[in-house]
Amino acid sequence: MQIIQVDQQARSVVNLVLGAALCISGLVILLYRVFEPTQLQLYHTLSSSLLVAACAVGISVLTFDLRSHKEWKALVSRTFAVVGVIASVDGLLGSVFDSFSAQIHDSLYITSGICSLWLALRLEALWAIRLQKFISLVAVFVLLTVISMHFVYEAPLLARHPVGSLVSGSLVLMMLMALWNLSTASEQPLPCVSLFTTAIAVVGLLVSSVVGVVLFHGEMNELRLRGEDAANTLNLSRRAAGNQHVKTLQRLANRWENYPLEQHDKLMELDISSYLQDVQFLEAVILRRGNELMWERKRADDPRSYTELYRDDQYLQQQFNPIRQTQVQMLVASMKHTRDGALLYVHVPVDFSDDEFEPGYFGMLAVINVQDMLASQTLTYRSPIYTYTAISNGLLLDQYGHWVSDATLDYLSRNALFLYESSLDTEYTENTPIFSYLYDLSELQSRSNLQVLVTLAGMAIVMFLALTVERNRELVVQGRQLRFQAEHDALTGLYNRTTIENMIADRFHKQRDLTAMFIDLDGFTLINDSLGLQVGDRLLQVLAQRLKNIIGTRGMLARFGGDEFLIVMQNMHEDAEAVTEITSNILSAVAQPYRIMHHKIYLTASIGVAHQTEDQYAPLELIQRADMAMHQAKRQGHNHVQIYQDSMSLQFKTSAAMRSSLQEAIERNDLALHFQPIVRCSDGDTVGYEALLRWEREPGRFIPPSEFIPLAEMTGQIIPLSEWVFRRACEAAVKLQEQGPMKVAVNLSTLHFNRTEFTPFLEQTLEETGCKPEWLELELTESILMENTDYAVEVLQNLRQKNITISLDDFGTGFSSLSYLKRLPVDKVKIDRSFVAGIRTHRADRVLIGSVIKIAQSLNFAVVAEGVETPQQAEFVTELGCNYMQGFYFGRPMPLDEL
Repeated sequence: MQIIQVDQQARSVVNLVLGAALCISGLVILLYRVFEPTQLQLYHTLSSSLLVAACAVGISVLTFDLRSHKEWKALVSRTFAVVGVIASVDGLLGSVFDSFSAQIHDSLYITSGICSLWLALRLEALWAIRLQKFISLVAVFVLLTVISMHFVYEAPLLARHPVGSLVSGSLVLMMLMALWNLSTASEQPLPCVSLFTTAIAVVGLLVSSVVGVVLFHGEMNELRLRGEDAANTLNLSRRAAGNQHVKTLQRLANRWENYPLEQHDKLMELDISSYLQDVQFLEAVILRRGNELMWERKRADDPRSYTELYRDDQYLQQQFNPIRQTQVQMLVASMKHTRDGALLYVHVPVDFSDDEFEPGYFGMLAVINVQDMLASQTLTYRSPIYTYTAISNGLLLDQYGHWVSDATLDYLSRNALFLYESSLDTEYTENTPIFSYLYDLSELQSRSNLQVLVTLAGMAIVMFLALTVERNRELVVQGRQLRFQAEHDALTGLYNRTTIENMIADRFHKQRDLTAMFIDLDGFTLINDSLGLQVGDRLLQVLAQRLKNIIGTRGMLARFGGDEFLIVMQNMHEDAEAVTEITSNILSAVAQPYRIMHHKIYLTASIGVAHQTEDQYAPLELIQRADMAMHQAKRQGHNHVQIYQDSMSLQFKTSAAMRSSLQEAIERNDLALHFQPIVRCSDGDTVGYEALLRWEREPGRFIPPSEFIPLAEMTGQIIPLSEWVFRRACEAAVKLQEQGPMKVAVNLSTLHFNRTEFTPFLEQTLEETGCKPEWLELELTESILMENTDYAVEVLQNLRQKNITISLDDFGTGFSSLSYLKRLPVDKVKIDRSFVAGIRTHRADRVLIGSVIKIAQSLNFAVVAEGVETPQQAEFVTELGCNYMQGFYFGRPMPLDEL
């Protein structure tokens, strides 16, 4: 079971958060842009083109995976990447769908377009991935530097709006980070992020985006209210000042109307002089009669002629309404005549109704310096919000009474943010537009820095939370996987040996009603050796599923090891029929054919059953007894079920004790070789001895070789035992040469003979002991020669070439055919003692011995009769043509020193 790589999972989470952040942020801001009621640029910081590009890139990133085999993901990713390219190009061309320009820097559109194009191309070459990684990383650092500069300069660098500058840079930065993350995760498919982590990321990003938009909207509403307050304040102050100054002029006009004629001119001069001296913003007073300007009074040091200015300023004259000549009118001089500051001509009618005055219309024009008039009303602190009054010809007056220059107009149209529009309405003017602008953006930039930083921090927290949740989830999944691997077999998915033993231990002392069934497949090793491990593994998987179907939830099933399975069930002690039914079903399931690849395989199994009893004190005893019963079933011919019996334990304990004692005997050199003479039939002379192994386990008590030799072959102890025998036999052969030419016959183990190091060992032993090859005779059974014929023949031929004699022991008891025997490189055959023992009572034995001798001699084999114990037997085998004899009649086996 594969454990997901943590680093790759982290990249997948980062990819999810970045893609979702782009998509959600772009979508939330786009929806806000559509449904925001005022549709003022103050609230719309980004272009729709960049927002669409962000959404498209986000979806493309979410579905982008170069190693994925899902075609729909590649199609969706490429489609939205193309949409991102189109949106970026639209932004470069001016965002045709926007009613105003957000003034997003072209570099951001170019970067988003390149990111979208790269996602659409889906380049898989190694150089392309490395280039993507390098360029995106460099671009990330560059853009991070530019975004950081907002905190230094406190001015928008990437867009008109401070918030838009930061948000647009952040969106493109996330595109670049996503591109870099994809370049590091392109070596293998990105693992899927859990639904829980995805939900946390989506909800967190949605909340972060919505909160950011809500904070932004509240901030802009506050700014707009400040702009409205500034406009209203200007309106109120202008209205109050205008009314005050007009009333002052009206009182002056009234006084003029009531002065006596003889002092009229003098008093008027005194009033004008006094006003010019006391009212700093009053530049001049002009008396007009009809359309004629009769005279002008101004300060002595003022070189300008305001009468001439009036006559030359057509715009000024056009503002005068003859119909309203009996009312107060305010006339503004044009900018070209008053570049240093705006001049306001206030027309106040004067009614000289006395008959002594000349008939006709009279009026007073008070020339007011607007800049000086507003100086007393200007705030002492500098506000970032500027207000402007619009003149009818499209010119603006700022709040200080200065004409707005072209440079300032350009700044207002390109940089400053419009806040509010009102109108100046007084008793003497109406519908004069007033505009408020956020002129100085440094304060808003500082607040925007903090606001965007909080929003980005929220997104970073979402990413960290998603990484933490996904990492913890992966740790839980990996923990489950590790626990599953620790408790289950990797091949079959069943419980393993440790788990089943722990389960038995947990229940052993509580319930004491457990039944263990130990299953071992018959001849499974042959399948692995002949058909391969892959076929064997698949067979075990199929068998495991069959056993699952049989056991179900009634018991615990485990693969104990190799081709062994263990089943543990409860409440089966008194239900022999249930045990029989389950074991029969298991044998039937095992016997069903297995179709694996192009093979059709048949199997059988041996089952041992053991019940928990009161005399069991350890949980493993139950498994041990079931294992004993299984081995007993194999000894009874395989494909069998055996219930455990107490006698089996005694037998196995005896074998175990004998194994330990045999190992100790080998290590302590407690074994001995006894030698039985071999005589020539023709003259009765001794020509050699057969070395027979004896084990005196206790003084005077010898263990028969038929008991410990098979045990040694089963445990592997036969190899050191055989080596010990050969070394002692060779040493004895050297000593026996003192009696004359003698051969020593040694029985050869099948396991030892089949080892490739047997011949080198034999040669080394002969050399070390000084034994000549012709003094040694090896006795082999037919089973050695039949198991691996070609190898056996090759080895025997090699030994015969070294003058070592080869004898075929127990001849006549095997199943070798004559054609097979003819190929064997053998010098002698030894007739089994079972034939010799019956020659006096069974005619068939006598006929058989005679036939065997003739067959052997016809194959040029010398014949040795074993088990000769009487003179009659010796005489009979001699008459039949035997070459050599061996048996108790000539001597019992005895130590070398007693020969």
